Amino acid sequence: MSEWLTVCEFPLGEDLTPVAAFIRRHQLPLRITEERNHQRVSSPVAQLVEPMRKLLQDWHAGRVDLQQITVQMKRVEGEAEPSVIDRDADQSTPPAGEPSVATEASDESAPRPGAAPFSVIPDWPLRSTPVCLVLIALCFIGWFLLRHNLFGPLIIEPQQPGDFTVPDSTLSQQLSRGEFWRLWTPAIVHFSLVHALFNSLGIWILGRTLEARAGSLWFAVLVLLSAPVSNLAQYYVSPENLFGGMSGVVYALVGAIFVIQWWRPGWREVPRSIIWAAIAWYLLCMSGIVDYFLPGGIANAAHLGGLLSGLLLGFLFCIGGGARRYFPDSGPSGNRSAPDSKSF
Repeated sequence: MSEWLTVCEFPLGEDLTPVAAFIRRHQLPLRITEERNHQRVSSPVAQLVEPMRKLLQDWHAGRVDLQQITVQMKRVEGEAEPSVIDRDADQSTPPAGEPSVATEASDESAPRPGAAPFSVIPDWPLRSTPVCLVLIALCFIGWFLLRHNLFGPLIIEPQQPGDFTVPDSTLSQQLSRGEFWRLWTPAIVHFSLVHALFNSLGIWILGRTLEARAGSLWFAVLVLLSAPVSNLAQYYVSPENLFGGMSGVVYALVGAIFVIQWWRPGWREVPRSIIWAAIAWYLLCMSGIVDYFLPGGIANAAHLGGLLSGLLLGFLFCIGGGARRYFPDSGPSGNRSAPDSKSF
């Protein structure tokens, strides 16, 4: 296994978005990690360390614009590993075995033709995604409360079998007592640890890039509007069932990402395959097959309500100019039993 050699370190507060974009654009064997209260840029290729250290030091000092740098991998005669990097502008070719950095001006910020498209989910700093971290924590808190039979104040009480009318519903009774938080809090309740893990993973993969790019305020609005929509949709469709979970919010993220990627086709920080997999999973759940394997079944109406709200809010976000924050080549390099309970 290759040893990762330190190229240079930066303070935690330093914005390394241009560095990560530069690494991704040129498909360089570099990575950015947080270690010992620093952001560390490292590489397993020894020949790359010194030239990249000088380049990044120049960038940090404001002497270099990474968007104007062209880097090419080159095999040096007599070496099995690629040696980086050819200074190909109007300068002379360096002697064999002496790697250097190309500083040719370039107006292109997109990957070079023929380069493999980037599809790895960016590792955003935790401080950039506080709402996602709170949502992930709430998934496990909700599971803990259910496990200890403390979730009663969070749910919408199931309706007794019979004719369902909104004015006489259990939700209307709860709201008449001023318990408006129940429009949101069913999203916190999770019926198993796997249930909490699954939804946390969705928030981690889909939500963190959305929040880091658009900002925590807009992301919080997306969550706060989609959660009651998904909860109300599920309650209206099957009021006799207990339901809970944050999948309605996760599907709102799916809807928002779908719209943003349609609006800005070059943005792939969340691989499109994940979005289509989520849609395929929804269709599979709608078929009823999954209900045979999960007690209580799947809250499909909550998924649909979340998805539609995400599509609408994502469209309004793009109409308002928010899509410009999603560039294609920038970014850094979460036991009360019931006869019928639905999880989502």
